[in-house]
Amino acid sequence: MSSWFDRLFEKLDAALRRLQRHCPKCGGELHRRFTFLDKIGLYVPLPHTIHAKHECKDCHARFRSFRSLTDLFLELGWLSGLYVLAEFWPLALAGTITWLIISSLLKGSVSRGEADTLAAGIIVGIVWMLALVFGDLERGNYLMSHPAIMVPIMIFLLFGPVWVVLVLDRYTNFHLEEC
Repeated sequence: MSSWFDRLFEKLDAALRRLQRHCPKCGGELHRRFTFLDKIGLYVPLPHTIHAKHECKDCHARFRSFRSLTDLFLELGWLSGLYVLAEFWPLALAGTITWLIISSLLKGSVSRGEADTLAAGIIVGIVWMLALVFGDLERGNYLMSHPAIMVPIMIFLLFGPVWVVLVLDRYTNFHLEEC
């Protein structure tokens, strides 16, 4: 059983590694660098920047590109979840603010670009899960009383946005150039 489990996670890891952007200079992993305003801009449409900054994990070369479709997906996903939450909108803010505080405290201890991108996708999934449960209390009660329906929806909403974010982040870097 454990070898089957290990093989499954090795395949998932290999699939996720294929979605990693590569440095045009050395072929290393290229991670996006997020400022605090960039993190807020993933959810709230702020016209603070038109460029995203990237850094190679191996050669530490720095690049910039136009913001990708990942940012648009995260903004639309979060804002639409916020709209569906209606009167329970502070729930969406609580999760987002918690992520901003934690990511600021862990500033140099994790692989920042990849962790920030994954966390942003997870936050959008959580906001949509909250929107399904609290946006319409009758629907929320139904979902909570039927775990056979709720669990697959929850798994999809947690992993679906992460997969979309990784694919968009990998394939929608526009005009990547060294800075």
